[in-house]
Formats: sequence, structure tokens, C-alpha cells
Amino acid sequence: MLSEKSRIFMSESMKGENNPRWNGGNSQYPNHAELKRARIEVLKKSKGRCEICGKIAKIVHHIDGNKSNQSIDNLMAVCTKCHVPLHNDDNPIRSKGRPTKYGLIYGLKINEIAKCFGVTNNAVYYWIRNPKKKAWLEEQLKNNSFVKAEYVAG
Repeated sequence: MLSEKSRIFMSESMKGENNPRWNGGNSQYPNHAELKRARIEVLKKSKGRCEICGKIAKIVHHIDGNKSNQSIDNLMAVCTKCHVPLHNDDNPIRSKGRPTKYGLIYGLKINEIAKCFGVTNNAVYYWIRNPKKKAWLEEQLKNNSFVKAEYVAG
């Protein structure tokens, strides 16, 4: 274990140009200080939880993909697992640039699930809130590829 003096020395020796990740002081974000402020605000607003799955969030995602747009409405707190699919342009679970919670969980949006089963969106929400019906729904979506094919064909 390092002494306090050794830790301070190592920390100081890795600052600025001495850091192997130094890139001349440039940031990939035009206004890095503004992003840091907005990031803290977004994480506080979401209580540190992913806005998609509810797990611990450490990443703030730009919904419109514009790194210079630090508007709170353009940022969302996400976990690493939910962040990766957000950068797939062919992602069918997006809704106006923002991923849908159920799209990430089930692979289909609520209205698409409802269409597959010939029910209303409210019926699907009811199924998801009822543990037995939720288990049945998940089983149907996992095992029956015809459901998704039927949706695509319809």
C-alpha cells in the first residue's frame, strides 16, 4: 500500500502533458465545462438511475447526437448496457431519437407488442404490471419468433 506522500507524487506526475492520454488540452466536446455541469444536473434529476432500465447510470447520452447541444432536454442518464444500442442508427426501438424503455427490454415498442397480440397498448401495460401476465408475455416474446414476423408482415 502506498503512503499518502507517494500517492500525491504519482498523481502529480501524471497530470497534463505527463499523462499518456494527454491530447494537447483538447476535448472532444466543444464546451467541456458546460457538459460537466449538465451531466451532474441530469444525473441528479434521474437520481443516478438509467432512464431506460433503472440500473445505476454513469453515462449521459446526447439524444440528438450533437455533442455541442448541452441542453438538459437533450441529455439522458443511461447505464453502459443501454448506451451501446443507442448509437446503432438502424435501431428499431428508437422513438424520435430517444430509445423506448420497452423497446430495449423486449425488442419491440409497446404499440408494436399490442399490434402483435391484437390488443390495446393499455392491455400490454396491464400485462407488464401483473407478474403472472408479465412472465407469460416475456415467454411469448422470447420463444415465438412468429410474433415479431407477424408484426413485420402486418
